[in-house]
This record gives sequence, C-alpha cells and structure tokens, in this order.
Amino acid sequence: MSMDKTPDRIAEQAAEYFARRTSGARREPSDGLRDWLRADPRHAQAYGETQVLWEQLGELRDDDELQALKQARLAELRRERPRSRLGAPLLAMAATLVLLLGGYVVYLRDFGAEPPVPYATMLGEQRTERLQDGSQLVLNTDTAVQAAYTRSRREIELLRGEAQFNVAHDAARPFVVKVGEGSVTALGTRFQVRREADATLVTLLEGSVEVAFGQQRHLLRPDEQARLSAADGLVVARIDPDAVSGWLDGWLRFRATPLEQVIAEANRYSPRKLRLGSPELAGVEMNGTFRTGKSEAIAAAAAMILPVRVDDSGEDIVLLPLQ
Repeated sequence: MSMDKTPDRIAEQAAEYFARRTSGARREPSDGLRDWLRADPRHAQAYGETQVLWEQLGELRDDDELQALKQARLAELRRERPRSRLGAPLLAMAATLVLLLGGYVVYLRDFGAEPPVPYATMLGEQRTERLQDGSQLVLNTDTAVQAAYTRSRREIELLRGEAQFNVAHDAARPFVVKVGEGSVTALGTRFQVRREADATLVTLLEGSVEVAFGQQRHLLRPDEQARLSAADGLVVARIDPDAVSGWLDGWLRFRATPLEQVIAEANRYSPRKLRLGSPELAGVEMNGTFRTGKSEAIAAAAAMILPVRVDDSGEDIVLLPLQ
C-alpha cells in the first residue's frame, strides 16, 4: 500500500487541508483540495470527520493531556516533513487535528462515554449512510451530524445543515435527534430535520415523532412540519411532501415561493451565489423545478417569467428589477 494511502497519512492530509481552509488566510483555487477529495472516497470521509471533530471538541483543545500529545506529534511532523509548506501555527493546528482523528481522545472513555461517530458533507454534496442499528441517514449539502449509541438510547446531534432519517424500529431504544434547544424522538419512522440560523424545521413524512422545544411538546402527523424558534416557540403547519423532499433526488421545487426564499435555498448548493439587487423583489413569487447547484438556470428562468433582469458580470449573479 502506498504510504500516502495509509489511514494515518490520509488523516494528516485532511488535517493540513482543513488547517489551511480555516486559518483565515486567502484560499487559493489551486490548493488541490477538490482534486484530493475526488481521488479517494476515504479522503472526503476524513475531511468530514475533521470538520465535525474540530467543531465538537473545541473545549478539549486546551486540555493538558491533549496539549502534551500535540507537542509530541508536532515534533514528529517537523522531523518527518521539515520542508512542509505549513507555517508553525497551521502545523500546530494540523497536529491537533491528526491527534483527534487518530483516536487520541480515547481517554474520554475514562469518563464513561464512547466518542460519537461523525458524518459530514461539503457544499453541494449529498451522502447516504447506514447507521449501526440499520437506520438510514441521508445528509444534504453542507451538513454535519454525530451519532452516539448506548444500550438504551440512539442519539443523533445535528450540528448544521439538513438530514433525513429513516429510522429502524427498536422499541427498547428511542431514536432522538437533538438540535440546539429542541429534540425529536421516534421509534420507527421517516422524517427530516433542518437547522437554520434562527430556527429548526422538523418535517414528518411517515410514522410519528414527538417534537420538544423548551416546555412545549407536539406529536407530529405525516406531512406536518414543526418550526422551532426562540421568537415564536413551536409552530406546526401542513406542507407539500414533494416540495420538501425534492433535494433527495437533486431537485429544488418552488411553488409560489418568494424570491428571497428561492435565493436562500439555491445558495445552499452552489459556490456561486444569487443575490437580490433590490429589496422590492424579495416578495415576488416564483414557480419552477430546478437541479440543485444550478444558480444560472434559476436566474435565467426568473428573467423569463418575472419582472427581473440578470447581471452575471460579477462574482455573484444579481437579480434586478426591470427598469
């Protein structure tokens, strides 16, 4: 096996790429990340695990034991790769990440907890995973979750993004999805959870789930969606299941949807963003079905059917009112 293909080396490469991307330094298109991710499925998995671990283990980065291990690994990296292009701060960050990915947090088990299993996708990526109990997890674009199983409970935490859960029935172990201050509890069912900046959306497609938010509780029925927010509490509404599930097949379906929402949804999947050039367009409604990641197609359709013109000469695609 090539040395570059060993699990340790893949973890180290993932940590180095992640260190560059999160350092605040200017991102270079030629840094090789996209090609590296496509070269081997294990690369994307390692990079996703790096993202989740860095977010979830932030409080451990100052732990004395982890710091001692990091210094030892840092010295190793310097000996092994004296000409590394990473500067000292990024090399130190990469060393910490390699430790986390390499399993050096097993000492957490001394406190009676097994490390959770992370899953993640990048912008525009979708992934289906089979969990250890047979449940299916479908991750939408730019999503991160972690799964922790015990003898009495199956617990998933949605850190960001959106996921669909096809839950294997197990009456002895409730399946609980935690997101912020809310939670969703199911035994065997199919539902989606989406985490937004100011709210969480829980959509039930089959079966039943109990949604909890603070002191509020609600048993959802199929084709109902609960919105959880600090501003409004727990609010339930009927939904179109085809519209909310289109992303599973790579489609965005809009039915009398305000342009402001169309743009926000489309931008979740594409590196090139749509933008409104005037607030007066925010409430203009749009219908249509589009492939995810096709911002240009949405802009072109808007220009054909709405009082809108398109300026795509800059970094963003800007929708402007007709003059």
